[in-house]
Amino acid sequence: MNKQKRKVEWSFDFENMGDRFRQFFSDIVGDEVEVKSAELFAPRDGASSARIEIGFSVGKASLTALASDSDNLFEARINYIGEYEFDVSGGAERVVSLRQKGPLPRGIGRIIGEDKELHWDIALAPNTPYQLSVTGGIGETDIDLSNLLVDAIKLDTGVGKVALTLPAQDKAFAASIDGGVGKTDVVIPAGSGGKLDINGGVGEVTVTVAADAALRLKADAGIAKVNLPKSLTRVKGEERFVGISGVWESANFAEAETQIIIDFDGGVGSFSLEHFDIH
Repeated sequence: MNKQKRKVEWSFDFENMGDRFRQFFSDIVGDEVEVKSAELFAPRDGASSARIEIGFSVGKASLTALASDSDNLFEARINYIGEYEFDVSGGAERVVSLRQKGPLPRGIGRIIGEDKELHWDIALAPNTPYQLSVTGGIGETDIDLSNLLVDAIKLDTGVGKVALTLPAQDKAFAASIDGGVGKTDVVIPAGSGGKLDINGGVGEVTVTVAADAALRLKADAGIAKVNLPKSLTRVKGEERFVGISGVWESANFAEAETQIIIDFDGGVGSFSLEHFDIH
């Protein structure tokens, strides 16, 4: 895969906000909470496609690809609190779900305040087409789909920092993001095409694409700020007293076989489109 820039920057102090959350929880609940560990597996067993449903909890989270020779379709290693639900069903069209079960226990404030090593690390087999539904938790989430086959992904970002790399595949992707609170950073690999719908939440959204990508952006930013490269030309819309609305295209969009279409519906914060260099 080409070397690409994955950039996470902040224009306001989410770290300080996190400290305040930790102090708030610690002040209102102080009971001891047990941190438990689990390793979960779902074998391939002839699966030709899969629907994966993930509800992350508290702590760091990741989703990436397994080694190509793995016998498993799904693997998860988690350090967690409370209880989780894990279910595997279906045959050739497999369904795998993993999520926090019920509300978080009392005492979560003590765990957050002590910075325990809570994490949910999940990996999927390559060369299997997926439909993904992912709900973020509280913390940092890194979703790297670059070595996976993903027909569609629906992401609800939760609270915290989210880095999403879309798949590097010949087939067009379909991705939708519902913003929560925090920074969302999306990378679209060089040569990939498809549709990306973004409903902005509270925070910043940055999408990074190749400089020569054939791209159309439709934005209705509300009160959000929009930052675009000079290579995009407005083809519809005009400046408004509050916010920005319109359609922008790259010069090569109309004739390109592989196109990227982004639809941004703004929240509170900003949307930025940036380029990475191909070496």
